[in-house]
Order: sequence, then structure tokens, then C-alpha cells
Amino acid sequence: MQIESSWKLLTDTAVITLPRKVSQKLFDKLRVKKVFRRGDVVQIALGYDGLYVTEFEGYITEVSATAPIVIKCEDEMWKLKATPVSYSKPHVNLKQLLADILPATRIDANAGEQLGAVRFSETTASQVLDKLKQEKAIYSYFKGKRLVSGKVYADDSGTAPHRFELERNAVSNDLVYKRKEDTKVLVIARAIIKGKKTAYRIGDEGGQVCRLAYSGHSITEWDLQRKAHADYQQIKTDGFEGSFTAFGIPSVRHGEKVNLTSRLYKELDGIYYVEGVSKRFSREGYRQEIKLGGLAA
Repeated sequence: MQIESSWKLLTDTAVITLPRKVSQKLFDKLRVKKVFRRGDVVQIALGYDGLYVTEFEGYITEVSATAPIVIKCEDEMWKLKATPVSYSKPHVNLKQLLADILPATRIDANAGEQLGAVRFSETTASQVLDKLKQEKAIYSYFKGKRLVSGKVYADDSGTAPHRFELERNAVSNDLVYKRKEDTKVLVIARAIIKGKKTAYRIGDEGGQVCRLAYSGHSITEWDLQRKAHADYQQIKTDGFEGSFTAFGIPSVRHGEKVNLTSRLYKELDGIYYVEGVSKRFSREGYRQEIKLGGLAA
């Protein structure tokens, strides 16, 4: 079994493989089609010693016809792939657009993200989100039943970091040291100043886009620029990137933070955002490959 999850992915996926002997013993071709149907609800819980954590919720999208049986699943985004959209407005922000095209969906979107004039004809909701990602670097993903859009780490930034010591908790790692000179980042900062939506850009055009929203009753343009500069310097710094593989507990999700330490490489110590997680459960055990984002502290 394998689960792929990241704020950079529009859709979280899971693949469940039933061993050949189990498949042949319990199911023939006809029974497979009756037991596992496209659109059936799927919940995957993993853990140790009877203590389980729900790691994936979604729907069956495909079932193989032969042994070993392979069941492919997608999260709530699967429903949006079948949600028709025809929409046009001369001016709209991200939150209003999503509320209009997905009135029955819980939405957590950056209301300060102005889209201007939009027109979507005979398409689907997921294709709208993909277009926003490709053309405006606005990422969308589901957290359970809640659609998050235009935010990367904001919804989980208040949770306590998970602690990992590389030599004790990591099975392996693929971490690479990268100098800040080699890191290209573009910060787009926004705030409402005197009732007017204001944006400020700093960084490397063509680099990884980091969208930040600031709030406050007395915030000024100088405050916006100062905060954007400070966050840009924090993001664009010397540090490690890549991933490390750990055991299944503590369960880590993208958007959270990890407090990573090392007895051998002290320069690695720091609190990092989690960009994505790949979880695997097999004969080798329960593992999670944690892909690091930028330094949080």
C-alpha cells in the first residue's frame, strides 16, 4: 500500500495491492467487481499495537481485473473531476470564485487573491483548479473534506513540530545541502491597507512562488514591505532540502513542521515545513518518506 500527499499535488492518491495468494483465494474476477466498485468510499488507517491513525480518505477510481488485485484511490478531488463548471465574471477573488462554483464544499481560500476577469466554459472544477495552479501558481488541495486554496502552510502553521533525530528516527535520508545563492524564491505578499488590497513582490522571477497574506488594522505599505523582506530572507537561506524516511509514528502530514536534529551534522538542525509525504505499508513495515520544504525557524 502506498499513499502520496503534498500541497503541490492537486489530488492525493492511494494504491492498495492485495497479495496474489489472497487475491486468488478470496476473489475471482466476478467477485472482485462486486466487492470493489468505482466510487466506493475508502478509508485507510495505519499504526502500531492497535493504535491507528486515519491516513487517507477518498474513493475507488480503478480496480485491476487480474491478480494481484490493485485498487487505485483518489481523495475528494475525484468528485471535482466530475463537477461541471461554466462561469464568467469581470472581476472576482479566489474565495468568491470557489464559493460560486462549489457551493456545497467547505472552502478555506485566500480571499486576498484577486483573479480579475475570469471565464471558464464547459470545464470541470478540478480543471479550474489546475488552470489556477499552472497559470497563477495558486495551489489547491483537500484536507479531509475541506478544500484549501491559495495557502501553503498557513492552515497548519500553528501545530507543534514533530521531533525527529536523524540517527535515531530515520531509516534513511536523501538530504542535500543547498546554498541560498542557489535557491530561487519569489515572495508575493498581500494585505488590505486603508480598505485597498495591496500587493508587493520580492525575489527571483521564475523561482518557487510563496504567497503570503498579512493582516492588521494599522498595517502600512512600509509594514507590508518590511514583513515581506523578512520572510523572504527567512525562506531564502542556507539549508537542507530533500527527504528522509522514518517509521510510521508520529504520523506527519504536509503543511505541518518537523524539528529535525542530528548528532553528526549540527548544521542540519532546524524546524522545517513539510512539503509532502509518501507513506508505505508492506512486508518491510510502515514507513513514511517526508519531503522537506523551507526552513520555518
